[in-house]
Amino acid sequence: MTDSEAPAALHLLLVEDDDGDAVLVEELLHDARIDTDVTRAWSLEAALDALVMPVDCILLDLGLPDASGLDALLQLRSASSAAVVVLTGLDDADRGLEAVGAGADDYLVKGTVGGEALGRAVRYAVERRRGDHEKRSQEEQRAHVEAVSSLASALRPEPRLADAPVRVLVRSNDGGPLSPHLCDVVERPDGTVLSVTGTAAGSGPAAAALAVSVRAAFRALALSELPVPEVLTVLDRLVAAHEGSVSAVFVELAPGSRETVCHLAGHHAPLLLSADAGPLAAAGDRGAPLGSGPGARPVVRTSLRAQDRLLVLHTAVLDQAADAAPGSSLATVLEAASRGTGDDAALADTVERAVRAYGPDGQVELTLLGWAPA
Repeated sequence: MTDSEAPAALHLLLVEDDDGDAVLVEELLHDARIDTDVTRAWSLEAALDALVMPVDCILLDLGLPDASGLDALLQLRSASSAAVVVLTGLDDADRGLEAVGAGADDYLVKGTVGGEALGRAVRYAVERRRGDHEKRSQEEQRAHVEAVSSLASALRPEPRLADAPVRVLVRSNDGGPLSPHLCDVVERPDGTVLSVTGTAAGSGPAAAALAVSVRAAFRALALSELPVPEVLTVLDRLVAAHEGSVSAVFVELAPGSRETVCHLAGHHAPLLLSADAGPLAAAGDRGAPLGSGPGARPVVRTSLRAQDRLLVLHTAVLDQAADAAPGSSLATVLEAASRGTGDDAALADTVERAVRAYGPDGQVELTLLGWAPA
């Protein structure tokens, strides 16, 4: 074992007012052949002051001049997470058991223990305390992850559809709480339905925070009576205020007329799932992203028949499909999807598998939109 691999010395705090007993303990530690750095304290007050330095284990004599009973143990346990081994006299062994019940890791009776036993007790107490600390840290980390996941779910709520005769299927595996993707579907006060799918430029917390802000603002605006073009204008200002950029597609469905209106803001148009219809928009005609100010944002209108559906995928996935070799899995699946084959769940399963395997980063966010059966 090299010097760099050698275990670090254990920092021990010996709380003992009797000089003879203190010398005996230090000799036993020497006999135990463990590397220790011992600090001596003659009283509880001195011991508490000594805890400003890192301590691995406290060797505590319960008979201190300024503490009675288990008071010293309780105060040291409250002030430090270090292991505590209590030292008792021959006529006071029962107090050692009481001390263990009150939080000590072990107890030893002075005068009956050798160096090996003392060294073993110290090592076991320190390792047990470290194990408890690691377990608590893991539990805290697990609780933190669960809290973040719950928050992420709350920030991406379910589609809000009350009475609109629209069927929606959403699949998401978008990278977790720090995802730059956003998706929402909302029934508006006038009975129309408005959906958004988009991606904030960049990565990490800044992009994720922007995506959350845009999605939250979208839901609030969708529940207002603002016309959709004005909704886009407000969102554009919001993104610009964050000095960001968001590519998005907004799909407006009007159940009364069976018309759909797609607003492109730097995003591909949805795929029209129909056996006999062509693409909704020409390739490359995506419009200006949100955050870039007033600009051309194509509006694509189509009548959606009862058997037709719209498949909304993030632009990055469609870019990947466009760049894929002819006959590749992703390109083949999306081409088949454009012909409207399969029911909603089966189609979503097939597209999700292809996107996971061949899409960017294996992340999935897809939305299927159509009319509910009469």
